[in-house]
Amino acid sequence: MFLKNINFRSAKSLLILLALAALLTMGFRTTMGKDIKLNINGEVKTVFTYEATVGDFLEKENIVVKNKDVVTPSVDEELTNDMEILVTSPKSYHVKDGNRTIIAEVNGYTVSDVLENLGIKLNKLDRISTNLDEVAVEGMEIKIDRVVEENITNNIEIPFETEKRDNADMLKGETKVITKGEVGTKVEDVKNTYVNGVLESTEILKSEITKAPVKEVLEVGTKEAPQAPNGKSAKRVIVMQATAYDPTAGSKTAMGTRARVGAVAVDPRVIPLGSKLYIESMDGFPTYGYATAEDTGGAIKGNRIDLFYNTNAQARKFGRRNVKVYVLD
Repeated sequence: MFLKNINFRSAKSLLILLALAALLTMGFRTTMGKDIKLNINGEVKTVFTYEATVGDFLEKENIVVKNKDVVTPSVDEELTNDMEILVTSPKSYHVKDGNRTIIAEVNGYTVSDVLENLGIKLNKLDRISTNLDEVAVEGMEIKIDRVVEENITNNIEIPFETEKRDNADMLKGETKVITKGEVGTKVEDVKNTYVNGVLESTEILKSEITKAPVKEVLEVGTKEAPQAPNGKSAKRVIVMQATAYDPTAGSKTAMGTRARVGAVAVDPRVIPLGSKLYIESMDGFPTYGYATAEDTGGAIKGNRIDLFYNTNAQARKFGRRNVKVYVLD
């Protein structure tokens, strides 16, 4: 009976010792061990370890780090619970950076890491085809659009409008300026956006008219051109007082041509020298016909015309009378 009691007590004590040992082991594990997240080129697993440094941990896990591999944190870093150790090996990437293309083998877990390791910096306005936090995959293409904004001021001409008014007293084809048109100006503040050196868009930030345009007003003839008796069209028809002269007045005209029938004297302010004319009688006297304004005379002013005849008798017979003078086209 006594022996049985001893055995029972021994067994109980053993159980207590074993429980204490388990508790001590658990406490030691909790106190000394660490959960480490190991990320090797995107493959992640959690490992419990008692090692002190990153290097010790990698050696314990039989992880061989090659020359170009990158370990983060460094191998000398002390381990802490829930630490993440990242091991990346170089991969090939195709980077389209603006107008240049880079094909390179480089380390980097994320797209941001790859760009940093390539020495590529992004500006505020630049656009990238992928998220910077995206995990970089072997052979992936990363496209960067370089964006530049330019603010400029433009001085712009504003064309004037033209208003045409009919004038029944003017021949068709004739015009007269009543109010001369003037070009206006406006100032625009503009923002140009260039993508990889090419203009993508233009935004007008501010527009101000500094000088308003002035409308041009024209009078336009609607009157049909008169017809000379021979059927030719005329620019205009003038009723003029006509006289006659003969060779005694001189053998040369004001234009230096030979005085002859068909060479007439005019006031150049009314009919320009060199104009082709048709002169029609208004009172039954024989029509003078075709003529050219080639001469002038001291008494020939305004609506006066002097007709050349070969003889003094013919000139005297003509005398002074009114004629219609057609200024031909």
